[in-house]
Amino acid sequence: MANGLRLKAQDKEDLTIISAYLQDAVTVVADFNYSPKSRIFAMMLNRYLWEENKIAATEDGSKTCHRIRTGCHFEDILSVTSQNIPQEDKKHVLELLAIESLPLENGNIAIDLIFAGDAVIRLEAEVIEAQMKDIGTPYPATCHPKHKVIEGLSE
Repeated sequence: MANGLRLKAQDKEDLTIISAYLQDAVTVVADFNYSPKSRIFAMMLNRYLWEENKIAATEDGSKTCHRIRTGCHFEDILSVTSQNIPQEDKKHVLELLAIESLPLENGNIAIDLIFAGDAVIRLEAEVIEAQMKDIGTPYPATCHPKHKVIEGLSE
């Protein structure tokens, strides 16, 4: 991973791939920035390196997991809204679960950054134009991401 991962999204399918690589990335509110003048929304995250871990970490922690600092930005953003994001608490930690997009009635596209705890950032864009890039070198992570499973889903 000398050069790190670098991806670009120009449609819903591309965005799904970026979403998969950013699943379980952690960030803080201070690491978001929206510039209405340049119409760019940017964020820095600590991405879990899913691609290097073919099997889950053992319970005793004997397998080392890694994260890497990753930048992600979206272009042609017309507006940004959020739900359950404490904007005043710049150190508030958020865990990214997925990035989804859907068409809006006005012809624009909603790009939803979905975080744990029912937190969402919605970007309204004219088109999907996103990039993500790993920055620096991977560092050891203390745990493998885990999610609570809702009982009764298989019924």
